[in-house]
Amino acid sequence: MINDKHFMDIANLEAQKAFQRGDYPAGCVIVKKGEIITKASSKGITTNNVTAHAELIAISKACKKLKTRFLEDVVVYTNIEPCLMCAKAMVYARIKKVVYGTEHQEYGNKKTFDILKQNGIGKDIEVVSGLDKNKASELLDKFFKTKTQI
Repeated sequence: MINDKHFMDIANLEAQKAFQRGDYPAGCVIVKKGEIITKASSKGITTNNVTAHAELIAISKACKKLKTRFLEDVVVYTNIEPCLMCAKAMVYARIKKVVYGTEHQEYGNKKTFDILKQNGIGKDIEVVSGLDKNKASELLDKFFKTKTQI
């Protein structure tokens, strides 16, 4: 049986692709009933597009592929905790479960889903954190050592 670790491994591979091309090392996989619907990596730096986050790209591709704007039956796997913009998009897409590796808190941000929930938003999203945390943290550390700006 395929499990969360398998899909996180794929998200980490997507993050590695982003890193190798000079982008912020974030990768995302969207799964429905154990099947990968789509995957994406961040492209914000190389495309000069501040909205080209792995999660937003993957959500857009999944909506197009499934011909719906609501993704209620999917699980999102991402190596790094989604930012507020991506987390809010997940709320709008009615995503019910998000699994991520490392938390942004370690890199200067707050826990995004906690912020949303404090404001009465996204209370229905199940959040699983810390899966393969070290791998994501190591890649982020490597990225920040090689980049002077994001």
